[in-house]
Amino acid sequence: MHITLETDYAIRIVDYLTRNRSTVGAVEISEAASVPLRFAKNILQKLTKKRIINSHKGVYGGYELGRLPEDISLYDVLEATEGPIVLNRCLFEENRCTYSLNKQCPYHEIFGQLSIELENRLRGIKFSSIIYGRRDKKELMEYRLLKPASINVDRKTLS
Repeated sequence: MHITLETDYAIRIVDYLTRNRSTVGAVEISEAASVPLRFAKNILQKLTKKRIINSHKGVYGGYELGRLPEDISLYDVLEATEGPIVLNRCLFEENRCTYSLNKQCPYHEIFGQLSIELENRLRGIKFSSIIYGRRDKKELMEYRLLKPASINVDRKTLS
């Protein structure tokens, strides 16, 4: 099992935008993240659709994070490019299991539990902790003060 090249590229793009903290164009993102421009544009659309990043049109347009780094998980990026993360197709669609017609497959529950554990683990890994290490509230406040107001700050996370 492995992630696709598209997901690898998407992680690089979000990583770059997290480190950069400004609005940048697709060409700069492509070059800095070592992602072919054709792929970068497609991935940027997917990440924008999921509101992981924001897109700005015009002369001074470009892309920036749509959320704070502590609100973006590896799961968010994987889900944006791969769709729901399940270990077996029988978990994705009802009645997809062809193992047994009369009873549920004995592996269905095992793969279901593993999928839940993987999802929870990936949801717990935030870009802020990957890139900046563990941050206390004071450091996060300083980061927020440096970031332009285009990112919506949830007041609950400040308390």
